[in-house]
Amino acid sequence: MLTPEPGQPLEAGGGGWIVLGVLNEILLKLANQPDLRSLWEEVCASARWIVPSQRLCVVLANDGGGARIAARYERGTFLYGAPEGGGVVVDAWMVAALEAQRPAWFRGPWDEARESDRARAWLLAEDPDVVFHVPIQVYKKTIGTMLFALEDQRQIDRKALASATTYALYVGATYTTLKNSLDLAAASARLREQNDELERVQIELRLQLDRVRAAHEAMLEMSTPIIQVWDGVLTLPVIGTIDSARAARMMEEVLDAVVRHGARFMIVDLTGAQATDASTIDHLLRIFAATRLLGSRCIVSGVPTAMVGRILESGGSLDGIPVFSTLKSALEHAVGAIRQQAQPTRR
Repeated sequence: MLTPEPGQPLEAGGGGWIVLGVLNEILLKLANQPDLRSLWEEVCASARWIVPSQRLCVVLANDGGGARIAARYERGTFLYGAPEGGGVVVDAWMVAALEAQRPAWFRGPWDEARESDRARAWLLAEDPDVVFHVPIQVYKKTIGTMLFALEDQRQIDRKALASATTYALYVGATYTTLKNSLDLAAASARLREQNDELERVQIELRLQLDRVRAAHEAMLEMSTPIIQVWDGVLTLPVIGTIDSARAARMMEEVLDAVVRHGARFMIVDLTGAQATDASTIDHLLRIFAATRLLGSRCIVSGVPTAMVGRILESGGSLDGIPVFSTLKSALEHAVGAIRQQAQPTRR
C-alpha cells in the first residue's frame, strides 16, 4: 500500500506566496466562476502556474466515505468528471490522501495503484516521478485533494509548496461558497416550481368549484321548474326530497314567477315528492302562505300518503287550500274558476 510522504518543510517566513506574480489574479478569477464546471476548469488551468505537472486530478470526498473524481487536466486539456468506469475511488491510497492535513507526495512503483481503477491509471499513465497531494480544506476539514503527477519531485520547491497550500485553501472556500449558492438557487427554483404548481392546482380547484357551483345552480333551477300551463295558471312539480337550500330557492322562484306572470293560481304538484321531515313540511306551508299573500290562490295536487301523516304530525294545516288527487283535476279546477270569472254578470 502506498502512503504519502511528508512535504518539504517551509522556511521561516513561509517562502513566496505568489508564483510568477499571478496568484492574486488567479484567485480573483476563481471567485467569478458561475458554475462548478467552470470553477474546476479554471482551477485546473490556473494550477499549472503553481505546480507544473503532467496531469492534475481534483478529488472530492463523499459524504458517505470514499471519494469521487471532480475534474482532470492533461497538458492543457480540461476533462470534467472521471474517466468512464473510474468515477469513485475508495481504496487506501486515496483515503490516505484525504486524511492528510498537509501537502505530501506518493512515490512509485505504480503498477498496483495503476491497476486499481481507470482514474488512477489515467493519472499515472506517464509514470510520474511522484504524485504531489495538496488537501482542499474548509474550516480545517479536508473536503478533497488536488493530485499533481510530476516528472520530477524537484518541481515542488518551497514557493510552490506555500502557494499550493494557499491556493488549495482558497479553492475549498470558493467551491463551498459556490456550491452553497447553487444549492440555494436550486432550492429556490424548486420552491418556485412548487409554488407555481400550487397556484396551478389552486386555479384548477377554483375552476372545479365554479363548475360545481354552476352545476348546483343548474340543478336548483331544474329542481324548481315553474311552468305556465294556462293564462294566469302556473304549476310547480316537486320531485324528490326538499332540503333547506332547495326550499329557499323554491320560495324565491315561486314568488318571482307569481309577480312576473300575474298568476291567479299556483298549482304545487307533490306527486313526485318524497316523504320528508317536519322542517320540509314547514317549508312547503310557508310557500303556500306566501303565495296567498301575493294574491294568488295556491292549489295542491298529488299529496303522497306518507306526507299527509307528516303534515298532521307537524301540526300543519291545508285549511283554505284546495287539494286534488291529480294535477289534471287541479288544472281543471283552476281553468274553470278563471272561465267563470270571465263570464259577464247577468242583470
